[in-house]
Amino acid sequence: MTCKKAIKNAVIFTAMLLIVSINSTPLISKAGNSFGVAFSVDGETTFTGTQEKWTSSSVQMLCTDKDIDGSYYYGKVYAIDDNDDPVDVSHGYEYYFDVNETHNMLNWVNEEGYTRAAVRCEAYSVDNYHGAWFGGYWYPDI
Repeated sequence: MTCKKAIKNAVIFTAMLLIVSINSTPLISKAGNSFGVAFSVDGETTFTGTQEKWTSSSVQMLCTDKDIDGSYYYGKVYAIDDNDDPVDVSHGYEYYFDVNETHNMLNWVNEEGYTRAAVRCEAYSVDNYHGAWFGGYWYPDI
């Protein structure tokens, strides 16, 4: 009888976990400003998607997830010109990101006459076999 009760409790607990995870997952995936960047080797750079930037405010970036312990990246703001080419408008300001890091990133996108922005990410301590992935959110106007 005790074995049946333990199995019943395990099944109920598993069902509760499934219900909680199913109800919380859509909240994360509905965010319109989410990003994911993947890297293969140390020092590799990649850009987030491009977004319209309407004000001269800072760009806010939050790193909420990564898949390799010890890896991190640096982010800096770039403008995107009319030819879809990135233009460094960070004036040298670069920000360290790890899980649970948030920064309001200085930039001169509007001041230099551009209306679109992206964040360039450069990764370090990347596992050369598995690579590294980071995720989170970024907002062009805060």
